[in-house]
Amino acid sequence: MDTKIVETALSGYELLNDPLLNKGTAFTEEERDAFDLHGLLPPHVAELDYQVKRRIDAFHGLGTPMSKYIFLRGLQDTNEILFYALLTRNIEEMMPIVYTPTVGHGCQVFSEIFRKPRGLFLSLPHKDLIPKILSHPRFDHVEAIVVSDGERILGIGDQGAGGMGIPIGKLAL
Repeated sequence: MDTKIVETALSGYELLNDPLLNKGTAFTEEERDAFDLHGLLPPHVAELDYQVKRRIDAFHGLGTPMSKYIFLRGLQDTNEILFYALLTRNIEEMMPIVYTPTVGHGCQVFSEIFRKPRGLFLSLPHKDLIPKILSHPRFDHVEAIVVSDGERILGIGDQGAGGMGIPIGKLAL
């Protein structure tokens, strides 16, 4: 397995709150020293394989597809490394949860399960702000875009902002 070195100025809580960089308990002792993570994580360093096993066990303990969908969205919002490891190692089991058919219900209850911003909402009431929104440096390294108008979602009709579940699911897959 190739090791990819990522440089960041983030440390402590800021690093742990970045889902693209957070490795959870997989941060090594050296990384915990370098990024001021001691005391913010349990002392045990857990390899990714162990974390995946713990998460799949937790996933299997959930009763409904919607509870599994919420679980996976939460994982994606906190630790994308673990989310994608879990997803790719269990793709047949995860695909119907991450996308169809479960994503339709996820769109219907989007406002109830919303935890962290993901995606970009461009709306008519803010049409004059669109150039400013799109010019923000946070979007300088975007590699893929999925667009939805939130209408005619999987045969359940117009979901408005809740339609964001579709681009989130498509980009995950």
